[in-house]
Amino acid sequence: MLRKDALPAVQAQAPPFGGLLGAPAGSLRRIYVSPGPIYDPEPRGADAWGVAPALHAAGFRSGDIALVTFAFHLTPAGHMMDGALDVLGCVTVPGGAGNTEVQARALADLGAAGIIGTPSFVLSLLERTAALGLRAAVEVACVSGEYLTAAQRQRAREEFGVRVSQAYATADVGLVAYECPAAQGLHVADRVAVELLDPETRGEVPAGGAGEVVVSLLDSPYGLLRLGTGDLAAWAPGACPCGRTAPRLAGILGRVGDAVKIRGLFVHPREADGVVLTVPGVVRYQIVVTRPGPLDEARVRLVLRPGLDPAAVCAAVAAAVQGRLRLRMTAEAVPEQGIPEGAPRIHDARQWG
Repeated sequence: MLRKDALPAVQAQAPPFGGLLGAPAGSLRRIYVSPGPIYDPEPRGADAWGVAPALHAAGFRSGDIALVTFAFHLTPAGHMMDGALDVLGCVTVPGGAGNTEVQARALADLGAAGIIGTPSFVLSLLERTAALGLRAAVEVACVSGEYLTAAQRQRAREEFGVRVSQAYATADVGLVAYECPAAQGLHVADRVAVELLDPETRGEVPAGGAGEVVVSLLDSPYGLLRLGTGDLAAWAPGACPCGRTAPRLAGILGRVGDAVKIRGLFVHPREADGVVLTVPGVVRYQIVVTRPGPLDEARVRLVLRPGLDPAAVCAAVAAAVQGRLRLRMTAEAVPEQGIPEGAPRIHDARQWG
């Protein structure tokens, strides 16, 4: 089994794809740079990431205008969705990340029927549209990249009239599983084989038990066989009312590896080390992730060498994190005892409910 957390090192030993690409790099359509860094190849062809079934199940239909709020640079999520929408005959509005007010106005002005993004940003965009006094025509949303809570799904339906469905995809593999309208688990996509394995023994977990999602990609020149995603899940029991016979994941329950997903982007401790610890004066650090409202918030706590200007070092760290990890974080200096020796580099303090 190849752990996703190990991919940066594997690729570094045999650049750029770790010897796992079964085709010339020149035959690819795109190459993405995901956090790690991990280089993700996209082969040529329609719906190369296999996401179209997830969007169709979510309610996207030919002729629909769909706003995609995933990034369209470096990482593949935006292009994943665009390729699937093209196959379905939909019209893509490539909104990307941020620019909430601009996207809210576009959502209303264009009469978009669907929206795609992380659960937190989709809800924030619907809130902003309403706050601006604009009327949106959105009926369906497909979300990914974050945990979707029952409260978020209910709020989208009751306050905004939007039916929300989930897709589970990774930047390496593409679509792994997706919800049907029954929303009783995520159906494993036909393009992959999925196992749930004990993270320690690597044996299959018993029925009802949680295990690491291990994926083998069946239709790509990228040889990812038994890729350990680091995500924990369990199998959903029984048959789905929709009639699909594919096995279903009961949902993503947590993480196994050291990497933590913040606002839809993975942050690897080793990568964070290469950013924060290269700023002069930083002795130790810890990234703390919280969710006091609908969006993730992250701050970098720093232990500094004596005699430095804390404000200047904090500003340098915040700028480095935004430039290289592509995330906005506040930075703050703390006493030496504030971060004990051996403390985890990333502390996920989010509460999901």
